[in-house]
Amino acid sequence: MIFDERELNKSHVEKAINYYLVENPKHYPARSAFLIKNGKKIPAKFIVRLAFKELTGIMPKSEQVTGGRASVRVLQKLDFNAIYEKPPKRANRNPIKSARREAFKQILKKQWGAVEEECKFDEIKVPDLLNRGSIDADLLRILNAIEGHRNITISGRKNYKLRCDYYLAEVKLIVEFDERQHFTPLRAISLQSYPPDTSLGFKKARWVQLSNRIKAGENSPIYRDEQRAFYDSIRDIIAPKIGLKPVVRIFEEDVLWEKEKEQTQNSQNILHEIEKIIKFK
Repeated sequence: MIFDERELNKSHVEKAINYYLVENPKHYPARSAFLIKNGKKIPAKFIVRLAFKELTGIMPKSEQVTGGRASVRVLQKLDFNAIYEKPPKRANRNPIKSARREAFKQILKKQWGAVEEECKFDEIKVPDLLNRGSIDADLLRILNAIEGHRNITISGRKNYKLRCDYYLAEVKLIVEFDERQHFTPLRAISLQSYPPDTSLGFKKARWVQLSNRIKAGENSPIYRDEQRAFYDSIRDIIAPKIGLKPVVRIFEEDVLWEKEKEQTQNSQNILHEIEKIIKFK
């Protein structure tokens, strides 16, 4: 089931709020994203989940819908009073996603040595979007395709270094752990615009297929989908050009790493594919 917040309307949210206030259902407490109703803070993401239940008849799992900050944007767009408060410094993300990421990180470490999280590289950065002539030719072609789809221009801070989920320094490999919000129609367009000889550590056709099936999306700021697709492209295109292995991408839902570890055929297949990329010359 695909839960697309662009299909929600004000009525779905109002019914969700009423249900929440009357039934007081159990849920994980919100840390930073809230909807304000009659001066009371209620959990924004949980309200979005309840709104999807009103829309589809199915209550999505927490990891199947967009995060707290994006939930606030969805509610604000529908004219609700929603706020995002910066969470405490040590606050964790969704516990299921945190466990999954940590389990996957430990498997990477066991297989290939030290793993750096949220690593940055001087060369993997946002180009000067106001001076298109200075942009790498491959990236410019991708950027033009992305922006041309909805006729929306991307904004981004010049020379901002992009974080990479995991970096295996011993084998010079970036591994991206792609959550659902990365699979948008704009991402499909970006991937289809890659040069034919681009070295990738994932199956491009499958990522295009997932992007066209999941159709995630955020509308705040209006260019967010374009920007995310372009930033992912920067990582994919630039990494091999600076002497790193082709970027590996893992879809977060392919394996329940926190439960399955390395024990299933799916997990073994993914680790085998990573090993092939590491040996890539």
